[in-house]
Amino acid sequence: MNRSIKGSDRIVVSFILYIGITGPVLGMIPSMKKTAYLWIPLLATVSMLLLACSDNALKPAPVGEYTVLEELASAYRATSEQYPMQPQAMPPEGRRDFLTQVFMQAGYSYSATLLALADAEVVMTNQDHRDLVDLLLLPGKGISDTELATIYSADELAVVRRLRADFH
Repeated sequence: MNRSIKGSDRIVVSFILYIGITGPVLGMIPSMKKTAYLWIPLLATVSMLLLACSDNALKPAPVGEYTVLEELASAYRATSEQYPMQPQAMPPEGRRDFLTQVFMQAGYSYSATLLALADAEVVMTNQDHRDLVDLLLLPGKGISDTELATIYSADELAVVRRLRADFH
């Protein structure tokens, strides 16, 4: 079984390591040096926390998984309650920010998901694929191809153009 350590697990592991290492070591070190030795495990803990947070931010949503679509739909509903208008009525930049929040709430990254589709096999006849692509293309809905450059990076723009050509 391949089990990776998730972000919240890393925090717990880091804290246990910090307490487990510093406790016995402090008893052997003269008091003036104790402060200096406390910083090393503390910095390692902070580094692990930052690493754990950044892992979740870069995780793309898997393509073609129905449960992922359910998570995104739930996050979409919850996020839309925090906005004064429906995403379709927002300007393109607002729709992009909205979707970024939706993906983040579901535990994924909008940008990483979009970029992952560059290498993924996306089948036009698969409804789960179509639903994910429709969601990803929401920020560019109703705007011209040249206006897309204002809301997407160059790499994202290439993927969006390909998806638009394949799916619409």
